[in-house]
Amino acid sequence: MSIHDLPPTESDSPLMRRASTHLSVVVGCYNAARHLERRLRQLVAFLDGIGREYEVLIVEDGSLDDSLPILRRLEAEVPSMTVLHNPRNMGKGYSIRNGILNSRGKYIIFTDVDMTYSMGNLLSVLERLESGAPLVVGNRRLPESVYVVNNALVKYVYRRHRGGQAFNALVRLLFGLATRDTQSGLKGFSRGAAARIFSHLYTDGFLFDIEIFIRSRTLDIPVTDVPVQLTYEDDVTTVQQFHQLFSVIPELVHIKMLELRGAYKSREHGAADEEKSAESDKAAASSWSQGR
Repeated sequence: MSIHDLPPTESDSPLMRRASTHLSVVVGCYNAARHLERRLRQLVAFLDGIGREYEVLIVEDGSLDDSLPILRRLEAEVPSMTVLHNPRNMGKGYSIRNGILNSRGKYIIFTDVDMTYSMGNLLSVLERLESGAPLVVGNRRLPESVYVVNNALVKYVYRRHRGGQAFNALVRLLFGLATRDTQSGLKGFSRGAAARIFSHLYTDGFLFDIEIFIRSRTLDIPVTDVPVQLTYEDDVTTVQQFHQLFSVIPELVHIKMLELRGAYKSREHGAADEEKSAESDKAAASSWSQGR
């Protein structure tokens, strides 16, 4: 079985095994060639400086531009980088799930390829995970969050912000979720929490994040919000992601039907291994804190 054919619920995926590095950073990529190399080199340079062993998993989702050749060249040059290539354009949810199911880290963070979130935010998420939080979300709606916006994009970012508020109000109404930023592109997980959550997610598209919160609620996994700083540049990839919001109704209906059928409820299969992984994460967090 090739790595990109790994079924989303495969129990023997690397995620279900013992961690072999400290941090995994997962990034989905679709038609991002324009700034791809610069941003990924910035990410690697930042991670090189934080004093943790890490890997970067880039999931290439059937791009139509030069993203894949660029990624293959970077993969050959950067030892910490691994490129996973989906067989075709599968969607953001499939891509992130593919990366996380194939991750090796004690702590796992996914972020957007446009690197809108500051590198310092990534470190903040990691430090909260190391302190014992199982699920950490960079929340754009917190009063402390800061937006740095190119003047040409001010109106666009404002519309996006208001649209996001309305969308999250709809999601909270439909699913009874407490979070005000389900679609944040910066989320971190302990390995145990990731194994328990991502083994039972089903949505391949833009709204897979909603499943994360439904599943974590079912498992009584608490959510920790952290403020973020976002920088918006004149970048087509960000605009493309925003345009996907116009086609979310079928996905919302699909997720709601899955919830009503009990798809996100806890299952006994693999529970012992998942609990053992969660206990290992707690011990790792304690050991890391004492060693700092």
